[in-house]
Amino acid sequence: MKKISVGTVVSLMTLTAAATFVITLSASEKAFNKRITEIDRLADKYQRLDELDAKVRETFYKDVPENDVLEGMLEGYVSGLGDRYSVYRSNEELTAYQDNNSGVYTGIGISIRKTDEGFAEIVEVTPDGPAEKKGIEAGDLLLEVEGISLKASYNEAVDMIFGEVGTSVSLRIRKHDSDTEKKISLMRAQIDEVTVQSAFLPDQIGYIYIGKFRSVTVSQFENARQDLLKQGAKAFIFDVRNNGGGLLSALERMVDPLLPEGELAFSYDRDGNASTILTSDAHCEQMPYVILVNGGTASASELFACVLRDYADAVLVGEKTFGKGIMQSTFELSGGGVTLTTATYATGKTPCYHEIGLEPDVLALPDSEADKDPQIAAAIETAKDLMKKQEG
Repeated sequence: MKKISVGTVVSLMTLTAAATFVITLSASEKAFNKRITEIDRLADKYQRLDELDAKVRETFYKDVPENDVLEGMLEGYVSGLGDRYSVYRSNEELTAYQDNNSGVYTGIGISIRKTDEGFAEIVEVTPDGPAEKKGIEAGDLLLEVEGISLKASYNEAVDMIFGEVGTSVSLRIRKHDSDTEKKISLMRAQIDEVTVQSAFLPDQIGYIYIGKFRSVTVSQFENARQDLLKQGAKAFIFDVRNNGGGLLSALERMVDPLLPEGELAFSYDRDGNASTILTSDAHCEQMPYVILVNGGTASASELFACVLRDYADAVLVGEKTFGKGIMQSTFELSGGGVTLTTATYATGKTPCYHEIGLEPDVLALPDSEADKDPQIAAAIETAKDLMKKQEG
């Protein structure tokens, strides 16, 4: 073995150190130049903002509402992205958004819409909720909350409905069937939003309507499915018409028992990097599935329909879907949060259908003058045909 002199070792170490210094210096110079370019860009941007701020403070006829201006700037930044699905949220809005996604909230169990007169029509009443127990029905008009007229101060009055569990709230209601007015006091309660409805149809067909994909939807869907299986369901119709989507985590847990094992759907970031967003385990209950869709079927409900068609041979009945194949993520910030579109998505068999939609396998159009829903009728016939093929 040939020996290397100490001088040679020192020389090699010196050369190595010099080369490392040159490489490091070059990399540092590039990083430094990039940082300078970024600082120049930001300096120009904030110089314009500083100029505007100075002019406002110099000439605006009122004191500047600092917090409102800051919130407006943050909202404007996200709005400037030009993406209707990306939204800045204040602390209060973020909390409300999270509660909405969970499907659990504190209230009295009503859904309302503003009328042309400025009052609130009650369009839905939660079963067994405080409102239903007090005789409030869909179609009734909400006139006042805690003495505040909705016609005079709609948002303030509506905000008064919410509060702590166990506290009372006073309403003035006009009944839809008699035009009589009633003052009603209710106790606020924790309400689980009803997002699933089901029925056992003739020919051993189970029908499940899914209105939204919320955290509470998972158990509601599975309870309905198991109940229909116990009644003898041999096929299912899943109705996601006018379902605007919701939580991907809820969707994954709902379809897991219906799909084969594997990685089934993927997201793609702006650089094209793929991430698995939907997997299923080995347990899979195979049977005929029909999915009712229309132009209001969007986002998570489209993915629900797509993965079941791709991996469980489900048949889509109805109309072309909305076409939302992008996903949003919500991030908490100091003093609020932001929901941003972060990726496109697709299944392992169907490419991204964003702004394209899913075409139904069986076209069925609505008819408001028909005695029976023609789309449900078409879904039933499709389910019966699938059952016959399975038996054959």
